[in-house]
Amino acid sequence: MAINTGKYVEEINLFLKNLAQELSNPEDTDHAGRVTIAVLHKLRERTSVEESMHLISQLPMILKGIYIDGWDISRPRNDADTLDEFLDDIRQYNPGFAGRDFGNNQQARENVKAVLRVMQNYVSKGEMNHIKEQLPKPIAEALFE
Repeated sequence: MAINTGKYVEEINLFLKNLAQELSNPEDTDHAGRVTIAVLHKLRERTSVEESMHLISQLPMILKGIYIDGWDISRPRNDADTLDEFLDDIRQYNPGFAGRDFGNNQQARENVKAVLRVMQNYVSKGEMNHIKEQLPKPIAEALFE
């Protein structure tokens, strides 16, 4: 059986195009990609391995790879308890682009919310609720609509 790599490329391109539109910059899919990677990697730091597996099972193939890239499941979970701490952690993921990709806290919050909104096209409402439940209440309330 041949692997249909074109399908996976189409899926990620659609995801990034949709996210770029959500980020109000429809031509900048590079920005959308950096934001996606940072958000997925920070979510996995806050999510149990079991819950991450449930989330991964619903993501498009290339996003599955992005989610697990460099993942060390033996590392302790991130302990950011406030939205500001969580957003600072996201900025530290890619400091060279932090100002451009996540700017001030309002922009960073909106960018994280945009990723979560686009993810809802692929991930069930129940699974998104499970991810929300993994986050401290102040973070969850600020990021999930």
